[in-house]
Parts: sequence; structure tokens; C-alpha cells
Amino acid sequence: MSDREKSISTVEVLSVLDQELFKAFSEPIRVKLLKHLALNGPADVGSIADFFPQDRSVISRHLKLMQQADILCSHKEARRVVYAINGADLLAKLEKIVALVRSIVNQCCPGKASGQR
Repeated sequence: MSDREKSISTVEVLSVLDQELFKAFSEPIRVKLLKHLALNGPADVGSIADFFPQDRSVISRHLKLMQQADILCSHKEARRVVYAINGADLLAKLEKIVALVRSIVNQCCPGKASGQR
């Protein structure tokens, strides 16, 4: 791989690693919210907030941030907003990250790609 190709791959990886996805996963409550939705399925803010010590408004802000990062999607049911995991988009983002990291692992982490410690 040429230096130019290495540079392009590195820039691609860095752009992916700087995405809203990582910001969303950086807060432990958001990971817990994702786990809750994975285990219990789609739910409205009030139903979700019943399982957490934070105020409903705090839970709502976290859910909206996760929606902006395309981790969650929502739809209205009467007056309620129901949140669900946006499986297809989340999977696509994670697969892109894995593919890009795999493409540069030998240049950034010699010896690690083959499982050496």
C-alpha cells in the first residue's frame, strides 16, 4: 500500500471515529438505554424513564441525541413518541467502522492483526 493510500485510509478511519455514534456511546446512561430497548423493545419516554433514576426530561434528551446519531428512530402514537433501535443504520455504521479499522490495522498496530499480544 502506498503512503498516499495509507494516508487516505487513515483519514477515512479518523472521520468515522469522530462521529456522533461515539459521542452517543460515551455516556453510560445511553448504553443502558440501548440495552433497555434491546431487551424490552420499542417504548415511549415515560415507559423508559420508569426504569431509570434520571428525570424524564434527562432521558428524553439522551434519546434525542441517540436519534440524531441514527442509533434510534422514533414515531408518534397519538401523543406519545415511541423510540426503537434503528438496527439497519446502527449495523451499517458499525460495519463501516470495522471495515475501515481492518484496512489500517497492520499499519497502526503491527503484530496485533494476527492476534499476537
